[in-house]
Amino acid sequence: MLACALACVATAPAGAAELTPSWGYAYIDDRPFQEPSGAFLPSTQAFPRGYIRDTVTDGKDVRLRVWAFSSTGRPLAHYDIDEGDFVNVPIDRRLDVAPNVIPYLRFDFCVFNSSGISCLPSHYIGRPDPPAPPPGGGGGTPPPPGVVDADRDGHQPPADCDDTNSTIHPGAPERAANGVDDDCAGGDMPGRVTGTIVNSWLVKGGRTVVRRLGVREAPAGAIAEVRCHGTRCPWERRSTATGAHGGARLTRWFKRGLRAGIVLEVRVTAPNAIGKVVRYRLRREKLPSVRRLCLPPGARRPGPC
Repeated sequence: MLACALACVATAPAGAAELTPSWGYAYIDDRPFQEPSGAFLPSTQAFPRGYIRDTVTDGKDVRLRVWAFSSTGRPLAHYDIDEGDFVNVPIDRRLDVAPNVIPYLRFDFCVFNSSGISCLPSHYIGRPDPPAPPPGGGGGTPPPPGVVDADRDGHQPPADCDDTNSTIHPGAPERAANGVDDDCAGGDMPGRVTGTIVNSWLVKGGRTVVRRLGVREAPAGAIAEVRCHGTRCPWERRSTATGAHGGARLTRWFKRGLRAGIVLEVRVTAPNAIGKVVRYRLRREKLPSVRRLCLPPGARRPGPC
C-alpha cells in the first residue's frame, strides 16, 4: 500500500499543487476558477478539484479545509474533506457565494494527532485574469491579497487569530481557563473549579441536622451557593464568596433540622470554569444520598460530568 502511494505521488500530473507531509498527500488542481473544459466560472463561483488521502495506518484522519475569501480577507464559505482509510477521496464540491465575489481560495491540510490537530502552511490560489477579447489575451495568477504571517508560525490571518504570537494558531495546544483562544477555535477552553465540599450530618428519625457544610481549597472569590428543594425548606437559596484561601462556611445557614425528602444542592462556580455541584438528598434514618454533577459556564442546570 505504501509503495503504491509513493508511486501515485511521483506520477501526479502537472498543473497542480502537491502537499506531501509524512502523514498524508493532497493533490490540488490549480484551476479552481475554471470548468474542467477550461471555461472560466463567474466571479461568484469556484470549483476546487483534486483528492486527498491518509498515507499512514495509525488510526488518525487527515483533513483538507477549503476556504473562499473576499478581497478584504473575510471568509465567505468553507467545507472539510476527511480521510483515514488510505484511499483517494476527491475534492469536487462547487462553491457559489453570490452576490459576493471570490478573488482567492485557501487550502489547509491537517492531521489529527494526540495534541489535537496539526496543519501545513496554508496553500493559496488566486483567481486569474480571464482572457481578454480578442482571443489570445493571456492573463496571470495574482498573489492572493493580504497574505501575511507576521509571527512566522506557518498560519495566516484570519485562521491565525493572533498573528503577533507564534504560540497561538490553528492546531496549537489549548490551555484551559487562561483567557486566550490558543488554538483559534472560537474561544478559551473552560477549566474546572477545584476544591472540596466538606459535610457532616446527624440523622434523628425523619430529621437531619447539618453539623458541618462548607467549601475549602476552591479558587479565591468563587461563589459557593446552596439551594434547597422540597417542602419545609427554610429558604430557597443562599450564597457567599470564598475567602483568600478558597474557603467558605455554610453551616451557619441551618438553624434547625431538616425533613427527610429535602434536597440540598451545593454549587461552587467561578468565571470561565466548569462548576462543581453536589446534591444531598435527605433520607429518613439514613445519611443523605450523594450525587456529583458539573455546571458548564453559562448553563442554568447541572448535568453529568
